[in-house]
Amino acid sequence: MRVAIIDDEAHARAAIRILLASQPDVEIVAECRSGIEAVEVLRWMTVDLLLLDVQMPEMDGFDVIRALGPDKAPPTVFITAYDEYAIRAFEVGVVDYVLKPFDEARFLAAFDRARRRITETKTVGWALQLVAVMPQLAAAGASPAQVSRLPVPVGHQIAFVDFDDIDWIQAADQYVLVHVGEKEYLLRESLQRLAVRLPAERFAQIHRCHIVNVAKVRAIRRLHKGDAQVTLADGRQLRLSRRYRKSLDVLRWTSAR
Repeated sequence: MRVAIIDDEAHARAAIRILLASQPDVEIVAECRSGIEAVEVLRWMTVDLLLLDVQMPEMDGFDVIRALGPDKAPPTVFITAYDEYAIRAFEVGVVDYVLKPFDEARFLAAFDRARRRITETKTVGWALQLVAVMPQLAAAGASPAQVSRLPVPVGHQIAFVDFDDIDWIQAADQYVLVHVGEKEYLLRESLQRLAVRLPAERFAQIHRCHIVNVAKVRAIRRLHKGDAQVTLADGRQLRLSRRYRKSLDVLRWTSAR
């Protein structure tokens, strides 16, 4: 189960990590220190369960759910030091509500309840139920703001990589490698799911295993059988499969006759 921890207190995030370590089938895929960071990260990642602090500066837990919208908000357990939010929390459809400081038994009880909920319904179905119990979310659900950065996990933190700095992205089994100059970032996401989330005017999939930053393409050379070779600004050469040639129409490239 893919879990994201959102809390502005480092010791609270550390305590949750320790408790989740006892669950062998759990992977912490993101830790965020603010609601703003969480919204940016969760728009890119697939998460089964959100462990979310309610009271955070600038954007609280309710704002996070509202900003994610019905198509992205995963099942959520609120974790907070303030009990006055309990009724409102259940009104927006959270799975459970845990008060700080929490003990192991209470936290794991909430976690087990969330696990059962996730097995009963898919994330999308649960998000639709969230809208049903909170219609104002649908009314306020404007299209997500345009983003210009890709959040990638680095240890227990999140690094934000500017689109302009990305050279190319490579499929690696159930992960992708994001190549940024001499650096590589490993992101647990399929290339296909990532491709549809990247801005089409800036990135193009040229092979079942490769996505390139269009601005970094320096040359395209035709090969046999409709394939081609793409040369990036750093000299890297990648295969452009005939199947994906149309994805580079933005470059106005045409094959030789």
